Amino acid sequence: MNIKPDCIACLLNQALKVSKLLKLDDETSKQILDEASQILINHDMSHTPPQIAKDIYHAISKITQNEDPVALSKMHATKEALKIDTSFVQTIKDALKLSVIGNVIDFGAQEQFDLNEMIQNHFSRPFAIDDVCLFEQELKNAKEMVVIGDNVGEHVFDKLLIETIKKHYPIKIYYFVRGRPIINDITKNEAAMLSGCATIIDTGVQTPGYDLGEANETSKAIFDRADIVLAKGMGNFESLYQTAKRPIYFLFVVKCSVVSQIVGKEVKSMIFKRG
Repeated sequence: MNIKPDCIACLLNQALKVSKLLKLDDETSKQILDEASQILINHDMSHTPPQIAKDIYHAISKITQNEDPVALSKMHATKEALKIDTSFVQTIKDALKLSVIGNVIDFGAQEQFDLNEMIQNHFSRPFAIDDVCLFEQELKNAKEMVVIGDNVGEHVFDKLLIETIKKHYPIKIYYFVRGRPIINDITKNEAAMLSGCATIIDTGVQTPGYDLGEANETSKAIFDRADIVLAKGMGNFESLYQTAKRPIYFLFVVKCSVVSQIVGKEVKSMIFKRG
């Protein structure tokens, strides 16, 4: 998915949010915004939002000398997710819903949502695009599955999803993570808690989305051969939709007007789409 004009404003706003999160002085904040603006000028409209976000966040890390600028935000998100009572999750569809609701934990989103409010108001609602039946049908014969992780915090619910699937089907599951800190996306450090139910794969990707042009050979081989690939979040949707050569289940909450227009569903809609 290539960038739209709305994405440019969103990316600049992310740079400002990081500046405020780190409580930077005005001079440093302006330096970050200047650098982000120049990066946007240097990219044409053929790039994806995650590709540009990578360059902006690398610039922020260089200016602040901070490898993981939103580390505290990631720690807080994990703590909040661990507080959620998940005893109401009984089925694979329940687990998919909680996993997608957890996708609202997103430092980089255009619009921010409250996790508890989303669970209370959205868990009983249907998916706006619902390919769950097709997914469960494919699970019956699948031997290997890939879950491409997205944000720290929601990985707590990804763990429950993987455990729920494995209760019903004897399937090997790989959990893909980013190659280095980028926004609040999950890396192998945060994904360690899933090691008991999935094989953690460091993809080498430095964009906030599984970019096939950046992925290492190990992850690409697994991605290509797996019977099922489930990609979490808008970053993975933006990176893979109409780009990947294989079927993918996209699981995300619509969090911006651009993606809303692409999928034809309103902001806050829950999407489980085979594409």
